[in-house]
This record gives sequence, structure tokens and C-alpha cells, in this order.
Amino acid sequence: MPLTERLEVLARKKHAEFAARPELVACALTGSLPRGRVWPGSDLDFHGYWAQAEDEFEDGVEDGIYWEINIDPLDALTVEAVELVQAPPFSNEQFGDTILEVLWGARVLFDRDGRLEEAVAEVKRLSEDRAWLRERAANYLRHGLECLDALADADPQQAILDARRMSIVYGVNAYWNARGELFSSAIRIPERLGEHPEIQSLFRAIWNLGGQRGWDTFYAAYQTMPAEIREEADPDVLREILPAVQLGMADGGLCHFRFIAEGWLPLDTVAPLMGFEADMAAQKARVLDQARALLHRISQR
Repeated sequence: MPLTERLEVLARKKHAEFAARPELVACALTGSLPRGRVWPGSDLDFHGYWAQAEDEFEDGVEDGIYWEINIDPLDALTVEAVELVQAPPFSNEQFGDTILEVLWGARVLFDRDGRLEEAVAEVKRLSEDRAWLRERAANYLRHGLECLDALADADPQQAILDARRMSIVYGVNAYWNARGELFSSAIRIPERLGEHPEIQSLFRAIWNLGGQRGWDTFYAAYQTMPAEIREEADPDVLREILPAVQLGMADGGLCHFRFIAEGWLPLDTVAPLMGFEADMAAQKARVLDQARALLHRISQR
């Protein structure tokens, strides 16, 4: 059975399961399937909403397909164009996706109070407004450059981590917005920049990526990590990252690991996996210069 059909079968099964949960007020299927952009590494992404104040995350594997659902408070269903056109404040917990990126192209599975339908409709309107997206791209790039300047006196290791995150949160987002699109498929970021080799080259240098050889070196070191690190990270590495690497996304898989590792895994233990160099002060200077060049290059497209 073709992958798209397998995804649709599992999506219907999960739809029925989620709809049977009274605490879920609304749920949407997001990601590549409803957007019509299925690729060999596609999985299933759902976004649910409930009346509780906290968020929740669940995932699993069925029929060889990875699925996940993020459940947020209903209050998160707010789509304000005047806010979304501005770049968000920088945080090392920032993943670069707003409700705009989450609900772009979403398929509403059920909506018991109407707010999800309204939000998806507004996201569709904004995602089709090319002038608005170009303004958003310019705002992201301007703010990103200001944030990079603020790293001049920062600790070298933290500055490298922050500059890398800014290259995605502000740079990659702006890259797609300037094209009249929205950021998606985070695990394929480096490969999807291939249309613009100079931008791709800068991005790979910022993240210290080395293609398949770089992944192989990383993975050999990863397998020597303490048991508690492997126990925590293996579900993501083995179920989501490694399959993408096996499909040719070696840079994307390594970038994805390094992006999510901060704030998740103890950096003092996983430092050998993070692409830090012996002279971290020199690496900081280089990465900051490359991140600035990346944002300038995107602004000139």
C-alpha cells in the first residue's frame, strides 16, 4: 500500500480515538499529509486542544508509522495578524513555529466549540497573503540581526547555541516567508535550502554539518553515551531522526538532534555530539559572522 494511503488509514484510526476522548475539545491533522506534501519520511502530526491550563504531548508508532499529538489549552487558539507579523522575542526554548506554522494547511478532524475552524480559516487567509508574508520576513530578519548583535559578549558556548537557533527561528522562517510560504518539515531544513547553495553552505557551516560522514561520526559518538542519555534520546533518534537519515537527510537529522538537545539533554554530557570545536571563542566569532551573513543573504533574495 502506498505511503499516503497508509498514512490516511492510520489518521482515520487516530481520529476516532481522539474524538472518543471527552477532554479533547478540538483536534486537527497537521503536517505533510493534509498539505499534500507527503515524502518517504512523512509521519502523522496532530494538534489537539482542551480546557485544561497545561499542555501535553503523546506519541507512538503504529504500522511502522510514527505519530505524535501536541495538546494545548484552548486559549492558544488565537490568530492575531498584528502579532504574528512581528518576530517573537528570542528564547532558547523557541522552536520557530507559531500557530501559523502549526495550522497551515491543517485538516480539522473535530471542533466542539468552533474556535479551531475559525483559527484554521484565518491562518489560511494569512498564508495566502504574500505581501503580509514578505513584511513578516523583513521583521524576522531585522530582529534576528539585533539578537545576533546582542551575543557579542555572551559565553562562547551559549552564543554558538543561540546563533544556531536564531538561524532557524529568524533566518529559515524568513527564507520561506519571502518565498510566499511557511516553514515546515524541520528535519529536512538543510536539504531544502539546496535551491540556494550559498545559503545552504552558510547554514551547514553554522551547525557544523558534514553530510553522511558527519552523521556517521556523530552516531558513533552517540552510541558511546551513558545509558541514561540513550534511554532519554533513543525514542527520538531511532523513531524519527535515523529514518530521515536513511532517506538521505544526514545533515537534517544531525541538525535536528542538535536543535532539540539544548534544554532536553545535559549539555555537559552531550557536548561531544554538539559540533563544538576546541577553540570555542574562535568558533563563536565565526558562527556569529556566518549567521549574520545568512540573514543578509536571505534578505537579498
